[in-house]
Amino acid sequence: MAETGTRLIFRSDFVVDQETFDIPEPGQHQVLMKVDRSQVSAGSEMNFFRLNPVDGPVQRRQLGYMTVGRVTAVGDGVTMYAPGDRVLTCGHHASHWLVDLADDGSHIDEANVIEPLSPLADGVSDNVAGFVVLADVALHGVRRAGLQIDESVAVFGCGIVGQQTIQLARIAGTYPIIAVDLFDSRLELAKISGATHVINGNTTDAVVAIKEITGGRGAETVFHCAPVASVLQTTMEAAAERGKVVLTASAPGIAQIGLQIELLRHELTIIGVYEIGIDQPHGYWPWTRSRNRRACLRLLSIGALRFDHLISHVVPYTEAEAMFRMMARGGDDWMGLVFAW
Repeated sequence: MAETGTRLIFRSDFVVDQETFDIPEPGQHQVLMKVDRSQVSAGSEMNFFRLNPVDGPVQRRQLGYMTVGRVTAVGDGVTMYAPGDRVLTCGHHASHWLVDLADDGSHIDEANVIEPLSPLADGVSDNVAGFVVLADVALHGVRRAGLQIDESVAVFGCGIVGQQTIQLARIAGTYPIIAVDLFDSRLELAKISGATHVINGNTTDAVVAIKEITGGRGAETVFHCAPVASVLQTTMEAAAERGKVVLTASAPGIAQIGLQIELLRHELTIIGVYEIGIDQPHGYWPWTRSRNRRACLRLLSIGALRFDHLISHVVPYTEAEAMFRMMARGGDDWMGLVFAW
């Protein structure tokens, strides 16, 4: 009789079902891992609930794409991993995850974008390791922005991705680094992450404050890391002439922006960041997702990046429904959420 595992099925009415499944044996070029921790991507995962109409039929799906655990079995042809190896991959919230490997040892996900099955250094804890999957997106945004030493930066939205962007902007040598959020608690965390200035607000007052900090110019690069699409207009107003606005977030919906003054006359550049379709290096863009992830893991292992101060909850997976209802209420009583298996 096959051994069984547990996975979480999320319903659009904020109910989370626990479903058992038969744990598969790994086939050729496959790796089976036992999950110890799965991290929550609040923006992407909450979009499932935000985008499902409350008066429509209840939708059901698996969520999650950050899992940390140990290899329990490998299939034929797998030489890079062995039982007992501690690894990071992009599985759903479940007790076990079967990873399909290509011949070169890389992992191919449903979007046909190559994702690595990453070995973890001893100094990187299970609780923080999964958030590297978000950090490589933040790093992609920093790379696309082409940040320079002493370039002024503002980051709107100090959730996990915003905090990671602040840290990477600090590593890039930018100054000042201005963090903008509605919650003082998250701004205090932003100071730990490396923000040199913090502003509570996301409208006109924030724009005025950013102008004052930057000597009237505005920030040369503004990162939109907030979950609200309408913040785009404010980020444009906060940007310097010929500045860049970088959308490193999963904000759903439609944003209305001013074309004449904010975009055209200031010659702004708007950059979208999703880190898709860069599975192979190119002469014009060598920074693949795999390379970004390796960089983030290295920076985490040496302490240049740190996520420990961003984790607010480590709870059993059985409390997932309560955690998602808490996120839906908003507020600042949560940040990084981790499920223990």
